[in-house]
Amino acid sequence: MLYKSLISMYGSSLSGKSTPNDDIVWHFAPSEHLRYFREYALDALQQAKVYLLDHLAAAYADTLHEAFTEEADEPRLPALAILGEVKLPSKVAWVEFDDQALGKARFERASPVTRFEDKPSATGQRGYLLDDRNEGYLRVTMFHKREGRGVVDPICALLVERTAAGTLNYDDIEVELSRSMFEFHMRSGVSPETIHGMRTVHQVETGYDLFIPYALFAMLVSPDLGGIIPTETETFTTKDWKTARKFGKLWLFGAQKSHLTIRIGPQAAAHMAERTARLEFQRQAIEARNGPVRHWVAAHERHYRSGKVVLVKGHHRGHQAARELPTRVMGPRLDVTRFEFPATKPQNHKNHK
Repeated sequence: MLYKSLISMYGSSLSGKSTPNDDIVWHFAPSEHLRYFREYALDALQQAKVYLLDHLAAAYADTLHEAFTEEADEPRLPALAILGEVKLPSKVAWVEFDDQALGKARFERASPVTRFEDKPSATGQRGYLLDDRNEGYLRVTMFHKREGRGVVDPICALLVERTAAGTLNYDDIEVELSRSMFEFHMRSGVSPETIHGMRTVHQVETGYDLFIPYALFAMLVSPDLGGIIPTETETFTTKDWKTARKFGKLWLFGAQKSHLTIRIGPQAAAHMAERTARLEFQRQAIEARNGPVRHWVAAHERHYRSGKVVLVKGHHRGHQAARELPTRVMGPRLDVTRFEFPATKPQNHKNHK
């Protein structure tokens, strides 16, 4: 788990027990800003309620994102505004999923976000730390451990400001650039322009996939759980605890002892299968270009420019639909799997991701 890796790395660095191979940022570009961030992050991680989505659960939440976007009356409306005011399950929450598996699932179902890709590009693990302890804003920090690389601190965080009424305002999002990571990349020879480009990419990825943890929170309070199955799981093994006691890794004892593993149930699986079938049907219909499905045309008059009028008898038109393709695919039955999001009033939104 990325959660365990962060707890271990931040605890080791702050106690002076990390090595350059394990933590290149701490040893290559140490600073007060980096220490302050890691003290904050370790404290927040230890207090967080932890959720781990398996690859199907993350893909399920992602298909809901696409479905809501397709049905939105305002195409540019942020997905979180569609969800409404979803409350966090605790003051601090951590939501983790396999980014590589999610990227592969998106590519295989031809998700709009992969339309310019010729192969899956996502790698590693992704984790969201959502901190709601400040009354003025919600802090969203996204951590990304890419495949084959160590954990690197995030280059920025999102601060979602609150309105006077206390609700989150997605029109008012501040992007907070990490001074410590800016210094690290500058020392590594990266240009300021490239660093700001990295910040933009991180900001966009954070904002887009923030739907996944919020959809999870909404489903957890839904009467039928929205088709998901949460299971409490021990985060640290007996071996982890023995090692922590032996080597004095006191920071481990402040972390959460267990987390909720999120899987999908039959209803959510049916939704994903039916959505896949519908998208495949649409794709084949577009590629085939076979014209209309065979249907009956009633008797009617045909008028020509010359003024001539001809009576056309009733007849069949089009071709017979393939039996293996669905002509209509519906999602899960509303009385079984529907879960409601809190109502929200549309706002005039800026171009925040």
